[in-house]
Amino acid sequence: MTKKKSKVIDAQNQGLVVRPTVLLPDDQGEWIKEEEPEILEPEGQEEQEEEEHEAAESEAPAEDLYHSFVRQATKIPRLSEDEERALGLKVRGFGDDAAAKKLVVHNMRLAIKMAHQYRRSWTNLMDLVQEASTGLAIASKRWDPDMGTRFGTYAAYWIRAQLTKFLMTNSRLIHTGNTRAGRKVYFSLPQVRRRLLAQGEEPTPERIAQEVGEDPAEVALIMSRLQGREASLSAPIGDDGSITLQDSISAHDQSPEEEVSKNQLQDLIQSIIDSFEKSLENKRDLAIWKEHLIAKEPKSLVELGTRYGVSKQRMGQLATRIKRSFRRHIIDNLGSDTQLSWLFNSD
Repeated sequence: MTKKKSKVIDAQNQGLVVRPTVLLPDDQGEWIKEEEPEILEPEGQEEQEEEEHEAAESEAPAEDLYHSFVRQATKIPRLSEDEERALGLKVRGFGDDAAAKKLVVHNMRLAIKMAHQYRRSWTNLMDLVQEASTGLAIASKRWDPDMGTRFGTYAAYWIRAQLTKFLMTNSRLIHTGNTRAGRKVYFSLPQVRRRLLAQGEEPTPERIAQEVGEDPAEVALIMSRLQGREASLSAPIGDDGSITLQDSISAHDQSPEEEVSKNQLQDLIQSIIDSFEKSLENKRDLAIWKEHLIAKEPKSLVELGTRYGVSKQRMGQLATRIKRSFRRHIIDNLGSDTQLSWLFNSD
């Protein structure tokens, strides 16, 4: 008696229901393998075991979850080259999500191996495995079986790219090198620096940029950020440590929203002033505007009148006309509902 039949008889003797396996013809290129008959547990027992399993997992440390995940992943068999190609053709030709999922699941050992290589950069291994799995998923959608490379060889590049992006974004409070060039510099910097020192050369930003083929400014920025340490606002400073870094930062009377609004208003007013100034073609009018009306230390109308051979009264009339022109210019730019009571109240 075979081992499979013995297992079925034992199950029947225990009062369990045995459902025989039904093999269907393969119409989608799947590999049909004979499986063991499905043994159904008594009603309610399966749910109870599942709840107990979930409760045990929730109480287990993250390290135990990682090792449990690794044990489960190592039980999944690898795919042959023909199997990978058939799945890849399904994904490329028909967008088959099930085929893409198989490529990911059967190559999970590669994702775990590559995630483990970055363990010194991130404490939670399951986070790294998750990012590596994301890289696998991206690769499964982009892989072309006709390129002549195995799926694992192609997926390794996407896994590494996903892990690199994750670490660059999350390993520091201040993000460093989020661009493609920045990531390249970030991870090649230690090796290039050691090689230059071994050759007796100074690892300057310009020399490192020449080695990695990137912009010296980008290299200098990455190096400055890596050399600068992040400090907590609650860290004590001073000889006695009685105050913190947060206490030493001057507080603003206005909220950030009010400051932004104020800056925008100032920029708008300045742009209106500049455009009005360009409309003054007469040199005398321009002198009254720049040297008397908007100057920080305005010159008197008498002084300006002497320069242009005009009386003080006439210069006052010209100044009033320029003010009114400026009011009309503001209304033309901001609309008739603009409140101008704050502007030149003296007239």
